[in-house]
Amino acid sequence: MLLKYSGICISLIFPMWVSAQDLFQEEPVRLKEVRVTSTRLREFAVGASVTSPDSSLMNLHQEESLSSLLSAASGIDIKTYGVGGLTSLSMRGGRTNHTAVLWNGLNIQSPMNGGVNLSVMPVRFFNHVEVQRGGSGTLFGSGAVSGVIHLSGKDLLGMKNGLNVSASTGSFGFGAAAADVKMGNSGFAGRLAVFGQQADNDFSFINTSRIGHPKETQTNAGVEQYGVLQENQWRISDRSMMTTGLWFQDYNKDLQTLMTSRQPDDTNQKDKNFLVSANFKYYGQRGTFQLKQGLIRNKVLYSNPDYVDPQADNNSRSWISEAEYKYRVGVLHSINAGVNYTNELAWSDGYIGDVTRHRLSAFVSGRYGWANGRGAAVLSVREELTNGNEQPVVFSLGLEHPLVNWATIKGTVSKNYRIPNLNDLYWKDDGYSMGNLDLKAEAGWSGDMGIDFSFSMSETVKTEVTTALFASRTNDIIVWLPEDGGKWMPRNKQTGETLGVEAGLQLTSQAGVNTLAVRVFYTYVSSTLTTDDEYNDQQMIYTPKHKVNTVLSFACRPFYVTLSGVYTGERYYDYKNTLEAYTLLNGMVGYKLKLLNVGADLSFKVNNITDTAYQVVAWYAMPPRNYRITLSLTI
Repeated sequence: MLLKYSGICISLIFPMWVSAQDLFQEEPVRLKEVRVTSTRLREFAVGASVTSPDSSLMNLHQEESLSSLLSAASGIDIKTYGVGGLTSLSMRGGRTNHTAVLWNGLNIQSPMNGGVNLSVMPVRFFNHVEVQRGGSGTLFGSGAVSGVIHLSGKDLLGMKNGLNVSASTGSFGFGAAAADVKMGNSGFAGRLAVFGQQADNDFSFINTSRIGHPKETQTNAGVEQYGVLQENQWRISDRSMMTTGLWFQDYNKDLQTLMTSRQPDDTNQKDKNFLVSANFKYYGQRGTFQLKQGLIRNKVLYSNPDYVDPQADNNSRSWISEAEYKYRVGVLHSINAGVNYTNELAWSDGYIGDVTRHRLSAFVSGRYGWANGRGAAVLSVREELTNGNEQPVVFSLGLEHPLVNWATIKGTVSKNYRIPNLNDLYWKDDGYSMGNLDLKAEAGWSGDMGIDFSFSMSETVKTEVTTALFASRTNDIIVWLPEDGGKWMPRNKQTGETLGVEAGLQLTSQAGVNTLAVRVFYTYVSSTLTTDDEYNDQQMIYTPKHKVNTVLSFACRPFYVTLSGVYTGERYYDYKNTLEAYTLLNGMVGYKLKLLNVGADLSFKVNNITDTAYQVVAWYAMPPRNYRITLSLTI
């Protein structure tokens, strides 16, 4: 299988490599960095906490999915239904559909269920992964209640031309291969990345659901997936630029047998995702105009031979058009205004027919900057019409101001919202469940305040400390509950309240070719629901009160070492039962060698070093200690 994927990667890369030799004869020029990341994040998320996984953590998870990387990142809770299974995320005590996921500035949450399966997304496809905590409904619309994950590609015009090919093998039948080529000049650059992987996931585990806790072998947990990403950047003129992206994913997963099952399951899920984005920018004398277009097509085929209807076919298509203009008022101030139109179409075995939804929103932000870099304030407002019906008007205020040269105080307060997803509204009456067309949008408030410290202990040692206190309240949370007769329907039933603290420490030291970095991040979250059932005043399920992320990296050329650890506290999985706290340690050692124009990177990774038995979701076994070896060649 590994040879199969290697052949696919090389065959796809080779034609582009050969043709590029003729198309781009001009010597590549190193330009100023050009980012695809939304300007709203860079300039108008004032006061918000925005962090990125560092390069050592990205390298540690390079051959894995985005869920693996974000699980090790700061303050993010990952809910994984078994190894390689469906994965969702939440931040600051919010629900899964309260965290938006943006690719090249486009919201890729499913219109059907409001989620994103992070297991299908390879880390190597993204050069920039940024985590924005807190409500951002005014900037990024519905669903950005507790946080936003920003994904974007390479800065192609600023990159050197080159080819990277890698292959990995590991425990439990794991094999992966990938290739990435970039070619271009100062006017045009293109990148093609491909990857494929498979794993049997037939690991042994202690089954704590059975008397005597016998040792068993996991069944029906295999996975195969591959993906292709193609990106381009054109510098059309001195004042305009076009960026495009095309991304295809194929994911075939046998759904893992539960520890409580007495016979192996034979269920399967196939995901096919196709995404296209185009971003045009024009840089005028006093402002910047930006036009975005996006197409997102998702198909999920669920199979269970034990059901009366053994297959469930779910499809959605979203077309996103967005235009915005940023106007500079003098040197320090700016105004950003825009409109977004999203057309959503879904068809499913669970719907009576095709469902279409039209969403039109307008947003405006004003940024006021103090002289001499003494901070800034941003006020933002957003309004959305959904099929002609008004949603709650939301607004936010963000502030940043340095107290002294080495300390900055910052904070935000915002009103946020989430409209019902299509399953909530249009699921047909099948005798067991049905949707509810009378649902209201969830709405609420969030705020945070903190102080960031940055100072140098010496010429070679730098220290950064971040602190934040946050709180939120969300009303009319949509929850599915059984009605009279046992039929399940969604209702606006719950109110969620969250109070928490975040604190981070990052220390870096460099002496010659030696580099040492330490990063620690602690999160405390108290997240409760107000309901009329047994969950009243209980901690939100699968939300730990305490979580600690650590990363230790050391490089002494040509060797490097990375050790990451995640402590996840006790979590409720229903109103009275909990999963035990656990600590996971992952480590990697590597050696880099360069000969002529070829660079080689050989790494050995150990996951779950302490062989910890743990569960992320109740009764889904997770793998014991396992190993991976990766060889990467760069020309």
